[in-house]
Amino acid sequence: MDGTTDADLIAAYLTGDHDAFTKIYKRHSPILRRTARLKLYDKYACDDILQDVFLIVAKKLHNLDDPKRLPQWLQQILVREVYRYNAKGLRSVATDFQSDSPSDQAGVRDPHSEGALVAYEELKELLQSAAEGLGERDRMILSLLVDHGLEGDDLASDLEVLPKDLHSLVHRMRDQLEKCFDAYCVAQVGRRSCPELAEILFRWSGRLDVQIRKRIVYHIEVCPTCKKVRTQQRLAIADLRARPSAPPR
Repeated sequence: MDGTTDADLIAAYLTGDHDAFTKIYKRHSPILRRTARLKLYDKYACDDILQDVFLIVAKKLHNLDDPKRLPQWLQQILVREVYRYNAKGLRSVATDFQSDSPSDQAGVRDPHSEGALVAYEELKELLQSAAEGLGERDRMILSLLVDHGLEGDDLASDLEVLPKDLHSLVHRMRDQLEKCFDAYCVAQVGRRSCPELAEILFRWSGRLDVQIRKRIVYHIEVCPTCKKVRTQQRLAIADLRARPSAPPR
């Protein structure tokens, strides 16, 4: 710290000194990144979230009445953006698969397009297959979210937990579901390039369960080849999810 206060940097930025904004970013982004990592189920989204946060800050910094509140204000923006990201991500995984009824699908741009139908079917099948690797409690949470559309107090009541404990349970389920996605996708394609993975999956039926999921996840963490496969599969899934999705007519 060079003794320059947040108030000094804000004042400099508002008078046109863009280097001052870079200093604000360098000063506050580390703790924001740590906060994001605690709240996001997808650690690879942290940089995108931070970029969104500071784009908002750049546009609205002149609205901050008290420069001393900058750290709290940044945290508030971050939490809001993380919430929006998680809500969007959960809906893209959850509500897309709640029903086979087209009327239940919001925001579909072209429900009759071939690409939309393929994306929907591929994602639905992938979700169902990967979710088999969840533990019993996490499968219950996913089912209540996806199949029954429960949330908030209703979800907490069905799970017999306090509403204040719900976020951590859903966060854990999503973290485990991400591991299931990784394990299932790597298991499907990684055996061709990794003899050790092929040995782990010898006589594997193709159905993911908790035990085999844990073995695959551990192997990925110590295997550079399978880490690369995991990255490739995540990019492929992200591309698929970015396409319009719609249930078949």
